[in-house]
Amino acid sequence: MKLPTPLLALLAASPLVAGHADHSLEKRETRLQRRAGAGAKCGPSAGNAVCSSGLCCGEDGVCGTGGEYCGAPGCQLSYGPACHGNQIPAGGDTSSIPRPRFGNVPYGVDITECVKKGQMALTFDDGPYIYTSELLDILKANKVQATFFVVGNNGAKGQIQDASSGYPPIIRRMVAEGHQVGSHTWSHQDLELVTAEQRRAQIVNNEIALKSILGVIPTYFRPPYTSCEGACYGELSALGYHVVNYDLDTKDWENGGVSAKSRFQSAVNSGSSSNLGWIALAHDIQEFTVRGFTQWMIDTAKGLGYELVTVGECLNDPPANWYRDPVTGGPRDIGGGVAPPPSPPTTKSTTKSTTETPSSSSTKASESSTPDVKPTAVSRPNFGAGAQHTPKNNSTSSPPTKSSTTSALPAKTDVPTTIPVPSSIPSAAAVEKSLGLLGSNLLLGLVLGVVGMGFMVVA
Repeated sequence: MKLPTPLLALLAASPLVAGHADHSLEKRETRLQRRAGAGAKCGPSAGNAVCSSGLCCGEDGVCGTGGEYCGAPGCQLSYGPACHGNQIPAGGDTSSIPRPRFGNVPYGVDITECVKKGQMALTFDDGPYIYTSELLDILKANKVQATFFVVGNNGAKGQIQDASSGYPPIIRRMVAEGHQVGSHTWSHQDLELVTAEQRRAQIVNNEIALKSILGVIPTYFRPPYTSCEGACYGELSALGYHVVNYDLDTKDWENGGVSAKSRFQSAVNSGSSSNLGWIALAHDIQEFTVRGFTQWMIDTAKGLGYELVTVGECLNDPPANWYRDPVTGGPRDIGGGVAPPPSPPTTKSTTKSTTETPSSSSTKASESSTPDVKPTAVSRPNFGAGAQHTPKNNSTSSPPTKSSTTSALPAKTDVPTTIPVPSSIPSAAAVEKSLGLLGSNLLLGLVLGVVGMGFMVVA
């Protein structure tokens, strides 16, 4: 039934009608905000709009698909259900295994330097990637052991436990050649800028991936951007992790590594190797680092009398303590140059059902049995190596020394748990639609009531 416009305007003033119309619009606006289509804006800059199922909210706040939108850490987890960081790796869940403490290295506190003087631990973050095998060749040729803090699913490079990515044999080679493997989260998210649920998933999902490859769980962990506060440290402590950062940041990712050598040189020249020890940060995703800088670091450090070792060794921690048995939770020695056999690969693919909560929307990736696959470069490697936030353990204005000041962490940004709905005045069309839902009898009664009041006023 089509009502005259003046009558619709009059009826809109009725609390009953206006309230019903507001409720209908609120539901409609909420649905629009919760599910934005491809090409639509998303995230905080778009009223906290969430992309539709199967889409990712890219770093620039636009819904889409593919590595440009879905690659981590740029994809916004809370607004893009299909973000790679929301995926769950294939393999048994590790969250409920026992977490006994062993050894003398503290748990859940920030460790930034070696306890054994005259030693330097070269650490490489954010890999593996296409350059990592070449880096392993260099380390082997120099008889140097290093520590790799591995990320499971960053830069749209593929999941590390998936044989089709080519990464499982590279990670097993790390262990077989005496290097130490630690965790650097599942998708390199800032652990202070995600929800508690997302933070735990970042830790546990990488455990699942590494367990599938090595048969063990690492006990050493490095938070991306060194960003970890009270609750974060508490969770890492409860999960049995030594939190290792660094006191020598080469910034090899910055401007093609232009200042990396000067920063390294300035640090190691600040005192005698007999009185100093260093945990140095570099990245095996950087071509500059692998093809020249690592060999230069090795030559420079050895020339000054440093012994190059793993983080565990420079902390005087036996190799058996570097990994945790995924069943008993106790220490697991996988040394001796031989890594344990990996779990049998599976081709089964499981998709977890989605809910309205974006962070719980995840997909289990299938594992492939494809042999001898080489990792491939990605067109837009959004690895986020140091580029998103200023680490707290070094100053950006000068090379690191033992007396370097620390910079503040970025302010924490809470991800909203509710989506605000803008207030609006119901239009005539909305009122008419609402009236139709109220039923013809109620509508007739309202019309007669209004007409009756008009007669009373005239009388």
